[in-house]
Amino acid sequence: MNFVLDYKVRIDDKELDSRAFTKDIAAYKSQITDIGALEGAVVMNVDGKVVCGEQFDPIVRLCGQWVGKVPWILAGDTETVALRQSDHCFAFVPAGESVEISFFVGSESEVEEYIVEPTTVRLDAFATETLQMAERLVEMVRATETSLLNGHEDVKDLLLSLEEGRKAWRDHQLHNRR
Repeated sequence: MNFVLDYKVRIDDKELDSRAFTKDIAAYKSQITDIGALEGAVVMNVDGKVVCGEQFDPIVRLCGQWVGKVPWILAGDTETVALRQSDHCFAFVPAGESVEISFFVGSESEVEEYIVEPTTVRLDAFATETLQMAERLVEMVRATETSLLNGHEDVKDLLLSLEEGRKAWRDHQLHNRR
């Protein structure tokens, strides 16, 4: 199964994936007045088909929470990420060297309706794609305003979660090589 993660942002009614946005950052940079309020969506692509990416939320916070779940998922814990601006949640259920991902309407503890039915992906693909998505978001923040890397709470949380995710993934890989 091919699994790819990305994010997209909404600027002036345009939806731009991470690569298009970063490639033309100079054209959009002045339109970002509050990085914490920048709306975006996590885009999941499974076997060449986009299965998720329509629910927008503050993207730095959302991505920070998503990558912050990596150490817990690697440890075998079931985790969720609730969107702030809607009643949608992502769920992650580890199963050995795989993780089952779903996206649904409901609370973190109760599924009302699946948007993306539980889909099993390899743990290495999940971790790698999650870390790369977060790294692209950090690059976007850096290109927008370098001072934000140390000054905005959501950005600080993203950076900390990314570092913890990298460390947990590295430790997991080392442990499994033995």
